[in-house]
Amino acid sequence: MSLVLANNFNNFNKIGIFPNLSLITLIYLSAYLDVYSGVILSYLLFYIYGSMTALNPAVFSLAGVVSYSVSYVLWRKVSAENSMNEILITFFSSIIYYLMLFLIVFYSIGIHFNYLNFFLLYSLPASITTSLISPLIFLVFKKIGYKIFLKRNKIIFD
Repeated sequence: MSLVLANNFNNFNKIGIFPNLSLITLIYLSAYLDVYSGVILSYLLFYIYGSMTALNPAVFSLAGVVSYSVSYVLWRKVSAENSMNEILITFFSSIIYYLMLFLIVFYSIGIHFNYLNFFLLYSLPASITTSLISPLIFLVFKKIGYKIFLKRNKIIFD
C-alpha cells in the first residue's frame, strides 16, 4: 500500500513516503504472539497485502515472515517499556523488510540499480516514517485493549 501511494503521490512533486501500517501491526503483534501463530499470521497478512500488487505475493509473505522473526527476537531481547525501544525495533524490522523486498524483486526481474541511491531515497525514509508513527499506533492498540484481548484469547493463537 505504501508503494502504491508513494508512486501515485510522486507525480505531484511531493515526497510521498507513507508509513507501512500493516508492518506496524505485525511488529506490535510480535510482542504478544508466539512464533508459530505469528509466522502464520504474518504470512497470511502479507500474502493478502502482496496480492494487491502486480508482484508475486510470496515475495511479500517471505519479507513479512522474516521481519516478524526479527521483531520477535528484538522484543525478547530489549525491554519495551519506553517508546524509544519501540521506535528502534520498528526501524530495524522495517529496514529488513524493505531491503529484502526490493533486493528479491530487483534480482528476480534482473534490474541492477544503485543500492545506496535506493537506500537513501526510499528504504531509509520509509523506515523512518514507519518507525516514527509506530508509538502512536502502539498507543492506540493499547488504549483499545488489544493486548488484553490477545492474552485473554491466547487459545485462538496457539
